[in-house]
Amino acid sequence: MAAGAVPPTAAAVGRRAPGRSAPSRRRDERRARTGRLTIVVALFVGLLAVTLLLGAPALIGPMLQSEAAAREATRVGDVLFMLPDGSFCRHLSFDNQTAQLRGGAVERCEQVRFHGAARAADNGFAWGAR
Repeated sequence: MAAGAVPPTAAAVGRRAPGRSAPSRRRDERRARTGRLTIVVALFVGLLAVTLLLGAPALIGPMLQSEAAAREATRVGDVLFMLPDGSFCRHLSFDNQTAQLRGGAVERCEQVRFHGAARAADNGFAWGAR
């Protein structure tokens, strides 16, 4: 090196370092931030999935057992047949467990409360009617 020559580092003190530009550094910081956010969200979703896989059976199990117990208590269904005269109905009980149909009393149809299907006939609809 010559006696009056300035070392290269001292000459470059006033100038920028030959590294990356400011927009490039911002873009790299944004990518790093997005990458960290993606990792955190993926870990959160994984934790949520594991929690649901392990916790759902513990939560749903008791509900299913209580539903099965309620179904077990109501194993008898009521069947109501309207007799041909239209004013009397015969009440039958069907036991789902034993598959037995037990006959009941014959009552006037006005005294019997119809459920669901009988109400549908009140709206003017009839099967096969034109």
